[in-house]
Amino acid sequence: MSFRNMNQVKTLYISAIIFGSIQLACGIRVAEDFSKVLSNCQVTGDGFHREVQVSSSFLPSSLQDCKVLIKWTIPSGIYIDPYQLQASILNQTVHFSSHVNVEQMAHHAETLILHSFPNLHCSSSCHFSQTMQFHLRYHLPSNTSDYTEVSLSSPVTYVSCDCTLPIDVAMNKCLWEELPQLEVLNYNVFVPIGDLSHLPFVTLLTIAVAFIGTGCVAWASVIQ
Repeated sequence: MSFRNMNQVKTLYISAIIFGSIQLACGIRVAEDFSKVLSNCQVTGDGFHREVQVSSSFLPSSLQDCKVLIKWTIPSGIYIDPYQLQASILNQTVHFSSHVNVEQMAHHAETLILHSFPNLHCSSSCHFSQTMQFHLRYHLPSNTSDYTEVSLSSPVTYVSCDCTLPIDVAMNKCLWEELPQLEVLNYNVFVPIGDLSHLPFVTLLTIAVAFIGTGCVAWASVIQ
């Protein structure tokens, strides 16, 4: 081996040692540090008001002092009510990327990013779970289908083991490592929508009811 090649090998070896030291100093964990990751995400309920629950368990158990961050991507056809959260314990651990208009229709709304911080419990392994209630927005009517489809993706989970900052600043100030997951699942939710073929009948009925109501009020005022 030439002198030049020996120097290159030494340089690579020293770089590896330095990088390994940086990893230890910063608390960076690679995918191999998490073994036997078991994640579950399911949607329950029916109608316009449902729940999504995410849970995960993994090794090592030495992560008991770490924080967990869940990143939810909420499509425009769904919303999570911040006013509803104010009455629950989640109010202190959920952060919205922007203002939520709960009365907006789906075609006017935008995709929302939501971050939550569930409690991490560790014994022989570490685990967490969190349930989030969500609501379906009203969609535009159609003359081809009675339902439309909204796709909700499973959230992404991150772990930080060197963060001592409060939750309200930890999201942007701490170093977060993504927790490995087997696959990203999409959950399709069917939303009932109006039928445009009923528009003439509904319009005539609405006008008739309005005239009858106005006539009843006028007649009652004349009698009095």
